[in-house]
Amino acid sequence: MKAKLINENFTENYVINLLKFYGIKDIENYLNPDFNMLQSPLNLDNIHEGYELLKSKCENNEHILIIVDSDVDGFTSAAIVYQYIKKIYPDIEISYLLHTGKQHGLQDHIDYLLENPIYGLVILPDSSSNDKEYHDQLAKFNISCLILDHHLTDVELSDNAVIINNQISSKYSNKDLTGAGIAYQFCRYLDKMYNVEYADYFIDLAALGINGDMGSLLDIENRYIIKTGFENIQNFFFKTLIEKQSFSMGGKINPITVAFYIVPLINAMIRVGSMEEKDRLFRAFIDGTVMVPSNKRGAKGTEELLAVESARECTNARARQNRDLDKIMELLEIKIHKLGLLENKILFIELDEENFPSELNGLSAMKLAAKYKKPTLIGRVNNEGEIKGSIRNVNNCGLESLKDFLTESKLFDYVQGHDNAAGYGIYKNKLDSFHKYANEKLKDIDFNESVYDVNFIRNGSDSDIEFIIKDIDKYEGIWGTNVPEPLIYIKNIKVNSSNIQIMGKNKDTVKITYCGIAYMKFQTKDMIEELEGKEEINLEVIGRGNLNKWGGLETPQIFIDSYSLINDMLIF
Repeated sequence: MKAKLINENFTENYVINLLKFYGIKDIENYLNPDFNMLQSPLNLDNIHEGYELLKSKCENNEHILIIVDSDVDGFTSAAIVYQYIKKIYPDIEISYLLHTGKQHGLQDHIDYLLENPIYGLVILPDSSSNDKEYHDQLAKFNISCLILDHHLTDVELSDNAVIINNQISSKYSNKDLTGAGIAYQFCRYLDKMYNVEYADYFIDLAALGINGDMGSLLDIENRYIIKTGFENIQNFFFKTLIEKQSFSMGGKINPITVAFYIVPLINAMIRVGSMEEKDRLFRAFIDGTVMVPSNKRGAKGTEELLAVESARECTNARARQNRDLDKIMELLEIKIHKLGLLENKILFIELDEENFPSELNGLSAMKLAAKYKKPTLIGRVNNEGEIKGSIRNVNNCGLESLKDFLTESKLFDYVQGHDNAAGYGIYKNKLDSFHKYANEKLKDIDFNESVYDVNFIRNGSDSDIEFIIKDIDKYEGIWGTNVPEPLIYIKNIKVNSSNIQIMGKNKDTVKITYCGIAYMKFQTKDMIEELEGKEEINLEVIGRGNLNKWGGLETPQIFIDSYSLINDMLIF
C-alpha cells in the first residue's frame, strides 16, 4: 500500500485547518449552518408554473399519480410530495406506482398510462427530465407531467411537462442538491403560496434522500438540510429504522452512520424485495403508524405497526441480498476465469438475466473491483446490440474518475452517475476498440497498489495523536460526501504479543494497544493469521480516529483501514 499526504501536516487546530483545505471558507457557518443557508426556491426555474399546475389539477379534483424512483432519493422525494399534497388537499385522490426493478422515469409505465388515461397529473420526483417523448405522448391524452429532478439532461426539454431541475436553473448554484432536496424546496414554495408551514415536517426525509444519493456536503445548503434533518427526525419509519440500528450506530445519527447502516437497508429492499414488500416500504414512509397484519415468523394472525413490519423486512431483504450476491459471485468468478477476462486493464463482464439479476449489477461490480483490483463494468446486451449496466472503480487507485475516463473514450453512448459508481451504455461492436483504448491508456497504472490520501502522518509514540482523535471526534457529525473523515497514517507502532487481543463473538477482531491508543480492525482473520506466532511486530496503519466512550471513560481509538507489518509503505 501507498500513502500520500494531501494537505499540510497540521500541528494545531486540526479539524479547522482541514476544513479550510477542503475549500470551506466560512467555517463558522459550515459548522453551525442556519436557515439562511437555504437558497430561495424562486431560484429554481418553473417553480411557480409547477405550483400553478398542481393547484389547478387539485382544485379540479383530478386524479394524481406519483411515480416512485428506485432508490432512497426516489422513495423519500416521492414520500415528501405525497404527504405534503395530502396536507393541503386531504380529500384528493393520489395513487403511486413503483418500478419492478431499477428502472427510472416513465419508460416502463408509459404503456399502462396510455391504456388507462385516468390521471390528470403525473408527478415524477427524482427522474424524467430526459423523457420528452413520453411527456409528449401523455399530453395527447390530456395527462400533465410535473418533474422534480436533479439529473443532468442533454435532450431537448418538453413543452408538455413542467420541469423543476437545479441542473437547468442558472440561478440555482447548488448543483449537488438531489431529488429529495428539490421536493423539499418545492414544498417550501408551496408553503409560501398556501400560507402554511408544512415543508419542514419533511426536512428529515430530504436529509435522508440527499445523504442516500451522496449529495456533497461541501455545499452549505446540503450541510444545513442534513444537519437539521438528522437533528429533527419526525418520520416514524425513519425513527424506527434508527432504533433498530441504534447499537450498531453507537447512538450517533450523522451522514456516515446513516449512509452505512440505514441507506443499505432501504436499498436492499428496493433491489430484491417483492412488489408487496416494496409497497409496504413506501407506505411505511408515508405513514408507518398504521397497524398491518404481521408477517413475522410465529406471529401470524397478529398485527403490528407498519414501520416495524417494514423495518424487519428491510433487514431480511439485506440478508437475502447478501446471500444472492454470494451465489452470483461464485458464478461470476467461474465466468471470469473461463473466458480469461482478467487479461484486460478493465474487467468487463456481459451477463444474462437468468443467472444474474440486474438489480445486483452495482454491488456485484463493486465486489469484483475490490477482489481483482480492476475497474469493473457489468451489463447486459439488449435487442439493439447495446450493453447497459453498472461501473465501479478500485478504491484509492491512480484513476480518480472512471466515469470521466469512459466518457473521454467517446465509445460509450452514455455514462451517467458518480465518478466511480455509475450506469453506462455501449454497443457490443465497440468492445474491442474499448479494450484496446483502455489497455493503452491505463498501462502505467498498477491497480494492485492502493494509494491512500492521508491527512496526518505520525509516529506511534507521538503525544498529539490523542489530541487529533479528540478533535476529530468533537466534530463527528460534519463528515460525509466530499468532506471525508480524516485518515491518519501512523508508523513505528512497536508492540509485542502482550499488546495484542483477539476479540469478538467470532474471534475475528484485533485490538492492539500502544501508547494509550487502541488500534482496532474488525472481521480480519487474515490479519490474525499474519500476527500469529509473532512475539514482536513493527506495525504501520492507516485509519480513522474516534473516541470509545464507555463507563465514564474515554479511550482514543484508530479504526484500521489498512496496515503493513513491514516498512514497505511509500510516502510522497
